[in-house]
This record gives sequence, C-alpha cells and structure tokens, in this order.
Amino acid sequence: MNLADESNQLNGSFFMSSIPTSIAEVYGPLSTEVTWLHGRWICYRQLFAGSAHRIDLLNECASNFFLIIQDVLIDEVQVCLSKLTDPATTGKHENLSFEQLQARLEKYGDAKLAANNRATLDALQLKAASFREWRNKQLAHLDLLTAMKSSLNPLPDISLEMVEDALELLRHYLNAIEIHYIGSETGYEHFIMQSDGDALVAILRYGLRYEELLVEKKLSFEDTQKSKWYDA
Repeated sequence: MNLADESNQLNGSFFMSSIPTSIAEVYGPLSTEVTWLHGRWICYRQLFAGSAHRIDLLNECASNFFLIIQDVLIDEVQVCLSKLTDPATTGKHENLSFEQLQARLEKYGDAKLAANNRATLDALQLKAASFREWRNKQLAHLDLLTAMKSSLNPLPDISLEMVEDALELLRHYLNAIEIHYIGSETGYEHFIMQSDGDALVAILRYGLRYEELLVEKKLSFEDTQKSKWYDA
C-alpha cells in the first residue's frame, strides 16, 4: 500500500474506530495535512537539494521559473509548519493544529500518551520558532522594519536540517497516537507520487536531448510540430 492509499484509509471508519472520536476527528485531517506537507518537501528536495548538475539542468531549462518554484515551495513548507504549530484557538476560532490535538488528547486520551506527546510537541514548538517568525514577519504579513531591511533582529536562516527535524517530530507525534490505539504507524516520509519532481526532471532531460538533436541536425525542426503538445 502506498502512502496516498494509507492516507485515505486514515479517514475510514474502520481505521479510526479505535481512536476516541474527539481525538480522531482532529487526528485524521492533521494526518492528511502532514502527508501532503511531506509530498511538497519531497518535491523540493528532488528538485533543489540534490546534485549541482541537477540545478544546472533546471537553470538550463527555465532558470527564472524554477527560482520562483524554489521560493514558493520553501515558503509553503514554512507556512504549513507554522499553521500546524498554531495555538488550539485564535480568538473565538478553533484551529486545526497539533495544539488542538494535544488538548483533546489530554482531555479524552490516555494520560501517559498525552504526557509523552506534550514533550514531543514542546520540542516541535522550539524547532518551528524560526518558521513562525518568517510566517509572521514576511510570508503571511509584511513587517515594515523587516521589509525595509533595517531591523536590528533580521530573520533567522532556514536550513534543510531544520525542516527535516521538524518533520521528524511531526511524524513521531502522530505515530505515537497511531501505535497506541491501532498498533501500526505511517511512513509519511515515504510518500509515493507517480508525478513528482523526479518525473519532471526526466521529461526535462528528454527535452534537452531533443534540442541537442535538432542542433546536430539529426532531427528537423518540422518534427517538433508533429507533437500533440506543439500548440499547448
């Protein structure tokens, strides 16, 4: 079973029946959010955290476009991590967040599990502090001093390791609940996508090779017009 199928099963009544209802109704949607967060991160790593040769390939194809995609993906990952670590409530509104799940776990769940997950969530909150600062000052809002580059406290650097550490804590938190109530765990980091960043790179390789063949006059330019995608 791939992770997409497993994510769908998470929302099924059979899978969720062993988890107290008040916990399950938050746990299910959060698990789905974490699944697709991993999907976005996997695509980011496939495209931008591999070899320098792959970066050269992306730049050769569409450097400005892929620079935008790189920025959008890392920003989206930070915003998602910030949302997942938001308080249980904001004003009169409840949030779908790990603090919301923790509050329900403490009220309706096993006391030892709740205590252990509280420690995990505290560690996650520390790891997410830099992402939240970016979200609050630049990604979701535009802090004036930050935007003007005149702040005495510039935004913190973000590294791949910081994201990986936060994702590991997310997985640990959710899987502790799954193991306790169901006796299994989900491999969020192994999200299987047929059309991911690697699939895109494969098509780009073929495209560049096709261009080389045209330059070498081993194909005619008219041949490109035979593709059903020529006028896309």
